[in-house]
Amino acid sequence: MKTFRILSITLSMLALIGFSSCDDDDIDGSDTLIGPGTVDTRINTIGSLSNLNAAIEAASGDIATTLNGTGPFTVFAPNDAAFETFATQVGFEANDDDGSAAAQLLSAADADLLAQILTYHVVADNIEASGFSDGQTLTTVQGGSLSVAVGDDVFLLDASNLPETNPVSKVTQPNFYADNGIVHIIDKVLLPQEAIDALDFDIRPTLLDWVTGTDDLSSLAAAATKAGLVDAIADLESARVLAPNNEAFEALFDALGDDYNDLDDFDNSAEIELLSQILLYHILSSDDGSTDLVTGPAMTLLEDNTVDVVDNAGAFEFGDVTATNATIVTDGIDSKNGVVSVIDKVLLPQAALDFIALLGSDDLATTVVNAPSLSTLEEALIATDLVDVFVDATNMEDEEATNFTYSRNATVFAPSNDAFVDLFDALGADYTSIASFDTEEELELLTNILLYHVVAGKITSADLAAGTLTTLSEKDLEVISVIGSENFVIGDATNDVNANITTPDVLARNGVAHIVDKVLLPQTAITFIDSLDD
Repeated sequence: MKTFRILSITLSMLALIGFSSCDDDDIDGSDTLIGPGTVDTRINTIGSLSNLNAAIEAASGDIATTLNGTGPFTVFAPNDAAFETFATQVGFEANDDDGSAAAQLLSAADADLLAQILTYHVVADNIEASGFSDGQTLTTVQGGSLSVAVGDDVFLLDASNLPETNPVSKVTQPNFYADNGIVHIIDKVLLPQEAIDALDFDIRPTLLDWVTGTDDLSSLAAAATKAGLVDAIADLESARVLAPNNEAFEALFDALGDDYNDLDDFDNSAEIELLSQILLYHILSSDDGSTDLVTGPAMTLLEDNTVDVVDNAGAFEFGDVTATNATIVTDGIDSKNGVVSVIDKVLLPQAALDFIALLGSDDLATTVVNAPSLSTLEEALIATDLVDVFVDATNMEDEEATNFTYSRNATVFAPSNDAFVDLFDALGADYTSIASFDTEEELELLTNILLYHVVAGKITSADLAAGTLTTLSEKDLEVISVIGSENFVIGDATNDVNANITTPDVLARNGVAHIVDKVLLPQTAITFIDSLDD
């Protein structure tokens, strides 16, 4: 950073400042109650331009006198936040002893350089906001030029001339009319080439600027926002971002199936976590901070996952867990904190393939129906209207819903047909099948028994551990370790005969079933059985 000459700044105080220090951010210049006056008067009476006022006083050349002249002048006035941001960019930091970063900048600024920056914000013309056109070039009093971009708002590009900086400056409050021109408030200090050179100012956008400011990366930018990764990308010190273009995201939606047409369909925690994993898989990092591409596996920010960097006839490609590589559309986009390579494919880690396979699998209800040894359980679910509990009817996350989805899984200890035969025997001659449960009391009992077999969450056999599990009936099951083996059995309220897991890990889209050889009985069932003997 260049050494700034120390200046003594005397701030002019006008009688109308107190009147105009209300929230200027909520008014249009044309509606203000303060009389027009000159453009200098308007700047002095707008409360959010105190830093600009101080800069005009500190600069050489008596800019205030010029702005009080005949004109006409169009002034692009950076607000206080814009000056604070600029000050931090050139090395100042707000603190309790020295005040704001902007105040420190202005107290140390070279007056001639400051004058060049300020006169770069002035055009010798009177242009209302409606008078700007897209692609227009404005010649400033300083001698440099500004480019205009018009969309929903008016944007100004300074000497850096990089629209990917999202964009250089936006007109946030237009049309503060004056007797000798007009003032438009903007949100960033504009820099002529002389200032960029003198300050050794890095005009390159950041990685995040490139992602959020490039039209063909709008899907990537939206995905980063949805996945909560914007801050993580902004904080990267040195990385290469493999940036899938919009067409690549369309291909991803096609691969995921009819339920995924755009990013709005990623609407639960499981899907957003998947999106986060996919995006982290596109950020290449290295231990030494290098962003150079070297053939071979490249570390990514998705832990334990690498992308293959492939040299194909002198052109780099990127391989994931699929058979198709991503090719580079635009390479070597330099930024302050890394490099962007725009690619034509969304790279998929193994987690994404697992998710796609999950979408193609059956829900727990269908799994039960398709298992010949569980036909009695199917009858019981139908009789008690509990089929929906096991159906993946929606991918929406709803803690109040009775059904389980792939974002809210269940574990079912599924009694085999033989297990139900044993239950009928225990109940006596009046119970020969599920159809024997034909009163409200009996169906309520059967419902409690079935819910006693369901635990929220997906617990595979590898995840089972000795202890208790709370079931949907709000009663606990006991997981018992078989001494001398790696097996587990399931204990119920009988406290004598446990259930053996005969077939573990029957996987479904919304959970897992373990087939057991006994119908597990809560205390309510035991009490009912005992009452039959009375």
